[in-house]
Amino acid sequence: MTFFGRTEPGPLSLRHALATVHRDQFWWLHCGGYGLAALVGLGLPLAAGFVMESLDNSRRGFASPLPPPGNVTVRSLTGLFAMLIDFAFLILPILIGTMLLFATGIVMLLAGITDETIIQRATASVVFGTGMVVVLLFLSSVAPAGRLRFAREGHIEDALRSATLNWTLERANRRTFLQARLRSLVAYLPAALLSTLTLMLARIAFPGQIIVLGLGLWLILSAIIYAHLVVVQLYVSAERLINEFAQ
Repeated sequence: MTFFGRTEPGPLSLRHALATVHRDQFWWLHCGGYGLAALVGLGLPLAAGFVMESLDNSRRGFASPLPPPGNVTVRSLTGLFAMLIDFAFLILPILIGTMLLFATGIVMLLAGITDETIIQRATASVVFGTGMVVVLLFLSSVAPAGRLRFAREGHIEDALRSATLNWTLERANRRTFLQARLRSLVAYLPAALLSTLTLMLARIAFPGQIIVLGLGLWLILSAIIYAHLVVVQLYVSAERLINEFAQ
């Protein structure tokens, strides 16, 4: 129910998430503009900050959560913190697994192990273990949960603590977070389709290919930003459900 431009978060539904994003008639312009900023590279924090502000607006109950143009510096700083959360809970485990793989190789080299079977098994074990950790972290929604805690508490250190992972893995919460994660995957289909099409075009030589591929990359980044805006709505609804169950 809308009241003075505010509304309660809706059900954990992809349809409702899409409708909330589309409530802003210029949603496509936001996605395209921040996609262009992300294409530059230095604009990535700005785009991430835009998505983060959308999350905060949704938690506050704004009927149209997409934020208008604001302070670029503040928005970029907010985006850097949001990217730090993603790095800590997704990229860092991959880096640790890579370092462990190199360390395993060095140990076997110093130990004089030349048996290919042992080397392959050791390598496969490290790769499989790292992959399982990343998949579990992804399915547990720890990174989006970290963004929710950052929006709620206002302190990046609270989002990066192990309490965030514990929150997502609590018996009463993990099913809701898993549902949000599984439903969020659909939002990335446009970006996946555009990526496939762009890769196909990259294998074909034709006049103006660089321009077309640049356009494809811009559309991919814009589609990813759109997906993140939709995902934000799903996790705001998930948080609301968790809070209702806790009462």
